[in-house]
Amino acid sequence: MEIAQKRGSASTRYTFFDDRVEYSWKDSSGSRSFSVPYVDISRDRQTLSERNVWFRNAGILWVIIGAVQLAATWQSAEGARGGFWLVLGVACVAWYYLRPVHYLILPSDKGNMLLLDDADGKRIVEEIERRRAATFREEYDFFPESDSPQQLRNRFSWLHREGALSDEELQKRLAEVEQREQTPLLDAALPPSRTLN
Repeated sequence: MEIAQKRGSASTRYTFFDDRVEYSWKDSSGSRSFSVPYVDISRDRQTLSERNVWFRNAGILWVIIGAVQLAATWQSAEGARGGFWLVLGVACVAWYYLRPVHYLILPSDKGNMLLLDDADGKRIVEEIERRRAATFREEYDFFPESDSPQQLRNRFSWLHREGALSDEELQKRLAEVEQREQTPLLDAALPPSRTLN
C-alpha cells in the first residue's frame, strides 16, 4: 500500500509493508528517504505551520510600489495611479497570513517524518497506528510464564499506553493477571489430597 502527498515542489511518499514503512521526501533543494519499523515510530505527534514567504515579500513590495505611485500622482491632472499594485500587494499579504500550510511530524528512530495535515495525512496516521498496534500485540501481548504478576501488569499497561490495547482489553488482561495471582493461593489453601491404599 502506498500514499503520496504533494504541495508545490515538495512531495512525500509512504509505502507500507507488514513490519515497516518506507518514507521518502523530495523538494527542489534535495531529497531524503529511509525505512523504519512501526514500533520505532513515536506516538508523540508534533505540528508545524508554514507560510509561503514569497507572497509576503512580493505583497510588501507591491504595496510599497502602489503607495509611492499613489503619492506621486495624487495631485496630477491625469488622476492618481498605483491602485492596482496596492490592491495586489494587500491581497498577497492577506494570502500569506490567512493560508498557512499545516503539517504533522511523526518522530522515529531514523528521523522525523513529515506529512500534510489533510485527509491523506489522517489516512497515513491511521494506517501507521493500526499496523504499529498490530505489531506490538503480536510481539508483546502474551503471558510469559517467567514474569511476575507485577511485571505482567507493567507489560499490559505499557501496551495500553502505546495504543496496542484498548481500555477494555487492558481491564481484561489485568483481571486475568489477578486471577492467575489468586490461583496459587487457592491451591495452597486446599488440604493435601489423600490416597487410599
